[in-house]
Amino acid sequence: MVGAVRRSRNRPIYGCGRLRYANRPYVLTNTKKEPMQKFILLRGHQGSGKSTFAQEQINVFQKQYPDAEIIHIENDLLMTDENGNYRFTVDGIEQAQRKGQAMMLNACKRAQQNPQQPMLIINSNTNQKGSACIHLMQQARKHGLLVEVYRLHNFYPNHHGVKEADVLAAYIKLNNNRLREEIHVKAMQPMNAETAALIEEMQQFSQRELDYDENQHTWVTEKYLRLGRRDFVAKITKRYPELSVLKYKRNVFYDNRFDEALREMRGLVIDNHNRIIVRPFKKQFNYSERIAKNSKYPLHLDDAQRVDAVVKINGFLGCCTYVALPPEHPSHAAAFNHQVIYSTTGSLDSDFAKMVESHCHQYEALFKAYPNHTFLFEITDAKDVHIIQERLGETLIGVIDVATGRHFREDEVNKIAAAYGLQRPPMLENITFGELKALLKTVKHEGFMVFDAETKETLFKLKSPYYLVSKFFGRSNENSLGRKLDKKHVDEEYYPLVDYLCEQRDTFNTLGEQEKIAFIQRYLENMIE
Repeated sequence: MVGAVRRSRNRPIYGCGRLRYANRPYVLTNTKKEPMQKFILLRGHQGSGKSTFAQEQINVFQKQYPDAEIIHIENDLLMTDENGNYRFTVDGIEQAQRKGQAMMLNACKRAQQNPQQPMLIINSNTNQKGSACIHLMQQARKHGLLVEVYRLHNFYPNHHGVKEADVLAAYIKLNNNRLREEIHVKAMQPMNAETAALIEEMQQFSQRELDYDENQHTWVTEKYLRLGRRDFVAKITKRYPELSVLKYKRNVFYDNRFDEALREMRGLVIDNHNRIIVRPFKKQFNYSERIAKNSKYPLHLDDAQRVDAVVKINGFLGCCTYVALPPEHPSHAAAFNHQVIYSTTGSLDSDFAKMVESHCHQYEALFKAYPNHTFLFEITDAKDVHIIQERLGETLIGVIDVATGRHFREDEVNKIAAAYGLQRPPMLENITFGELKALLKTVKHEGFMVFDAETKETLFKLKSPYYLVSKFFGRSNENSLGRKLDKKHVDEEYYPLVDYLCEQRDTFNTLGEQEKIAFIQRYLENMIE
């Protein structure tokens, strides 16, 4: 057998279930000299010893095969120059990832074309995502390489200043995304009691009541940012590296894990000191979601209740915030201070963020007249095709005080729009909910944002049957319809439909394709009864 490995089996130390462990140092034993081509995938949080372990494997392989080709893929190495200077940037990590992918593919092809050439490909990134790891392993096997996977558990200080919360979140994510064949390498520097306690606290965090930050008027507290990392992404911006955009993860939708903090993470922008810089709308639920049996935010609304309804424009959200921080603010000297920040629900750097700037930079005088307020626009652009055709341009739909989180009332927004010549969406005031539902069946636009007529509280989004049916079938065909009935592949306004079809599975499966379409159309049209 080529490359036999001496392994020990022990009771697990980390996580649950039975794990495989490898002793260190890892030694290859080979009775006959045969060419070997191998792919080694390492998995581990920052500071787990991946680089050291990788070098050990390289040394052992080179001792056996002095003429071997070694391909070492590691993002940190790719972001380190010839003088040994490491520099992290968002662009740099993206370039490193692309280069690593190309290195992997090219090496696999060379291995397949030269089967007698000893070759070791070793990937020593964190490799947290199980599906990405499986893809790399399949790629290696497809080209004839042997595959080994190791998980590292050391807790050394990381050399690149990664925040402790991110390190521990990576550790937990790796525990939650184990690979069946990975070998757990016993730690030479195991976690201390304090770290173990913090990991336990992070794992139990979702079971506890949230704290509220009275100073910043937010549920996104220091504690949440430290302990709640499984549910959101903090994306450092390219334009202003001192800023991060917070966005809840996609699986929060279909696992129904929303809480008040995650609702705020719809493009919330914070600085390096966790101070809020841009405050967009909170996540608002569709009417169908709020009346669903499993709703975390249940609502009963009588047909006689009075509501205000603002027509929803079918575009994308753009946020514009002029930042003016006082001298005592910890980010006063940052590059983004005294700048207008243009953002979307997920980025300051995307093409959509650039579209926001191109549409809204003409209103910078307005933004500067209201410093530290986030102006919210619905942007319709020819480059962003939607099911419902709208007049192209920008429509002011809200203003939020960043410091307090106060939403300007619709009448206040109307006054600002009138003063600066801004477009506003049509609004229906003080009508009954029953009247609104009747009207909804006739409209040819996306629907309405619905507010309590008395308190002005935002209640829900109310999507029109015309929009729902148009969107669903405009992006479906007979071949993709079954796939569309999976929550992972549809937008959240269709989750009640998916739940209903699961309940009616036996009936639904007896129908032909056109009958299924008619079945879905009837449900969507009757959903608001």
